[in-house]
Amino acid sequence: MVLFFKGLVGVSFQLVFFGVLLFAPVASLSWSHAISWLLIYAAMTFVSCAFLAFFRPKALEARMRAGRQSQPRADRLAFGYLVGALCVSFILPGLDVHYWSVFPVAGEVVRNTGLFVFVLGYILVLLAMLGNEFAAPTVHIQADAGHILADGGVYRLVRHPMYLGFLLFTVGSMLWLGSYISAIVSMVMIILAVIYRIEVEEVFLVENLPGYEDYRARVKTRFLPLMY
Repeated sequence: MVLFFKGLVGVSFQLVFFGVLLFAPVASLSWSHAISWLLIYAAMTFVSCAFLAFFRPKALEARMRAGRQSQPRADRLAFGYLVGALCVSFILPGLDVHYWSVFPVAGEVVRNTGLFVFVLGYILVLLAMLGNEFAAPTVHIQADAGHILADGGVYRLVRHPMYLGFLLFTVGSMLWLGSYISAIVSMVMIILAVIYRIEVEEVFLVENLPGYEDYRARVKTRFLPLMY
């Protein structure tokens, strides 16, 4: 139960974080698609938090295991780039939809497609958490938790499925919010940030996680199927 409440605190922080990024640039709450995005995200995160807390607590505990002291400096930079890309991604759509109008606002078909991609991305992130109970926010070896190589589930197909889910989640969100330019910019920024972080992460894992080098040889796709 304590873990569940800790998870709820984390979820609440995320909702405030995304809410500020979305609404602060436009200084208004009159944006129905952003409100519905927050409600959908809140529903998914609260349900998944409850599921993980009661049925897969180790997976949820891993997301709270920051490990800043043992995190390599290179990963701190990579993590910062990734967070920065996320922040810019969620600031842009409000500015574009309400002020810039670089491209026409996306129609309902595109918005609904974006909603599907957004939910699909979230599900992939959740599957990655279920397949890897050591998927912490920072790169470090979790010796106290008995850290071992995770190579089952979606990890049989992609070495970093959480990053792929993160990309789909963000780009889908931009389309649901109606901004083509935000979708394009966020896709480019996140792909570049993730590729950089993967390069940093894999050097560390090859050196410190037994079996990872063999895993790299078996699973060729790092992040983007058929591309990278």
